[in-house]
Amino acid sequence: MDAITQKSTLITGKKVQLWIDLFFCLVLLPVMIYLLPIERWFQSNTLFVCLLVAWLYTVYFVNRIFTVPSLFLNRKRIVWAVVVIVAMIVITYLLTRYKMELPWQNQSRPGGDPPRQPMSPARLRLHQQAVWFLFVIVMTFSSAIGLLGELYRQRARRQELEAAKNKAELSLYKAQIDPHFLFNTLNTLYSMVVTQSPKTEDAFMQFIDITRYIYNNANQESVAVADEAQYLQQYIDLQRNRLNECTRVNFSYSNDDKHPGLTIAPMLLITFVENALKYGVSASIDTVIDINMRVADGVLTLTTDNPIRTRPDGSSRQGIGIENSRKRLDLIYGNGYSLDINETDEQFDLKLTINLKP
Repeated sequence: MDAITQKSTLITGKKVQLWIDLFFCLVLLPVMIYLLPIERWFQSNTLFVCLLVAWLYTVYFVNRIFTVPSLFLNRKRIVWAVVVIVAMIVITYLLTRYKMELPWQNQSRPGGDPPRQPMSPARLRLHQQAVWFLFVIVMTFSSAIGLLGELYRQRARRQELEAAKNKAELSLYKAQIDPHFLFNTLNTLYSMVVTQSPKTEDAFMQFIDITRYIYNNANQESVAVADEAQYLQQYIDLQRNRLNECTRVNFSYSNDDKHPGLTIAPMLLITFVENALKYGVSASIDTVIDINMRVADGVLTLTTDNPIRTRPDGSSRQGIGIENSRKRLDLIYGNGYSLDINETDEQFDLKLTINLKP
C-alpha cells in the first residue's frame, strides 16, 4: 500500500467524521432535545437550557477528539482521558442538581401573581433522568464516532508501516542484485584486458553508461520502459564482448505504444537476462540465447530461452537473483504479474508478464 492509498484512507476517514458531526449537531441532538419538555424548561429557566445544550455539544467533541483517541496512546494520556471522563460525569451530576426555579422566582411577582411553586420531587426526578439520558446518548454516540476515526487512523498507520517495510525490503533486494551485476561485468572487462581485446575501450564506455544508469535510477521508484530496454541492450552488448563465435545472443524489443508513458521498476529485468547469459554461454558448443522484450496493450512480456551449458553442482538455475526479483515483483506489482519458469536438464525457459497499465 503506497502513500496515495494511505492519504486516501485519511481523507475518507475525515470526510466520514465531518458528515457524522454535522448529522449529530444539526439533526440528531436537536431532535432528542425536542422530544423532551424543552419548551417548559426554557420558560422556567432559559439559562439552564442554554447551559445544558452547550454542555452536550462540549461533551460530544471533547470525547470524540480527545478522550477516545487518548485511550489508544501511552499510559499518561490514558490517565488524562479517565480524569476527563470523571470530570464530565461530575459536571453532568451538578447539572442534574440544578433547580429549574431560582430562589427569586418563588417571590411574589408584579401584578399580584402568586409565586411559582418549587419543583416537585417527581418533576425533579424526571428532569434528572432526562439530563442523564442525553449525556449517555451523547457519550455513546461520540465514543462510536471516535472509535471509527481511530480505526481509520490505525489503518492508515498500518499502511504507512507496511509501505516503509516494503521500501526497506526493496532497497535490500536492490543492494543484493547490484553487486552481482558489477561482479559479472568486471569479470568481463578483466578477461578483455588480459586477452588484449580490441573492443576493450568500447566495453569500458559501455560499462560507464551502464553504471551511470544504475547511479541515476537506483533510488527511483520507476523508469520509462524504453530506458529499461536500452539498459538491457547495453548490458547484452557489453557481455557479447567476452563471447566467441560459438554463442549467439539475440535480443529484441518492441512496443505498440497504445499506452504512452508506461514505467517499470528500474533494474528489475536485468537478473533474468544475467541468468540466461550465465548458464547459457558455451565456448565450444554452438549456442543460441533468445531474449525478447515486448509491450502490447500496456502489458510487458519478457521471455528468455537458453540451453543449459553450465551446471553449478547440478543445482537449480533459480538462484538468489531470481528469488530476490520475485520478491521485488511481489512487493511492487502484487497480483499484477506472472512468472513462469520451465527448467529441464537441457533447457531453461522463462516468461515474465507484468501489467504496467495504471
